[in-house]
Amino acid sequence: MSEPGRTPRSPGEVLGGEHVLRVNWLPGSDRLRGRCHCGAEAEADDPVAMWEWLLAHPVHPAGGVEQPGPPAELPRPPAHVVTDPGVLRGRAPVPA
Repeated sequence: MSEPGRTPRSPGEVLGGEHVLRVNWLPGSDRLRGRCHCGAEAEADDPVAMWEWLLAHPVHPAGGVEQPGPPAELPRPPAHVVTDPGVLRGRAPVPA
């Protein structure tokens, strides 16, 4: 809803100003690019981490958003993803 006496913004119009924070999705990936009003930029996979980085202005962490390391051990894939024929042959048939 717009304020009385103001023309509503078009959907393609972006906000301008000194204190605008932007987070853009990078097409073809799960990455986000954040740009602070001070000109600092960073990329991240996690939207929460990206906003924490942006809202930390003026003390942005050096090197951009902190990314968590890979897990020590990968979880087993779900049963519907198992494609090893040896595993599939060893299963009991499902009654119809």
